[in-house]
Amino acid sequence: MRRTWLIVGGVFTLATVGGLGAGFGLNVDLPEDSADTSLIYSTTAETTVSAYRITTPELFVAVRGEVDVKVIVTPASKGARRLTVERRLTWAGDDGRNHSESWNGRWLRAEMRCGVSACGALYTLTVPEDTPVWLITPPRTLTCPPQVCRHG
Repeated sequence: MRRTWLIVGGVFTLATVGGLGAGFGLNVDLPEDSADTSLIYSTTAETTVSAYRITTPELFVAVRGEVDVKVIVTPASKGARRLTVERRLTWAGDDGRNHSESWNGRWLRAEMRCGVSACGALYTLTVPEDTPVWLITPPRTLTCPPQVCRHG
């Protein structure tokens, strides 16, 4: 009987010591290893670039909310005409982003709304020099010159 208790005690001791050793080996966080903390501020940015073949003689860009538009012109070519859209979205905190966009070959529509924290969208459009770009931002319509056409 004494032998049985020695075996059971030995197995229990090995399990206890082995379990504690494995726990420390797996880097278990102990209370003294951490401190109170909280996130104060974070900013997120997302950039997407898309290129489209265009056949229309002019482009229209309708924006709402926190959207800026920049137009860059390139020399007109005899081949396929192309529009490149670089979209950069930024937002702060946990509010996320409320963004919508649509493109139908002639109209680009974009909207960016912010919650409590700041956010914004910058669209950089690269177009052939012979393609006028019209910026529609209620209550006005602007022709974008070859440099910068901003709504904000």
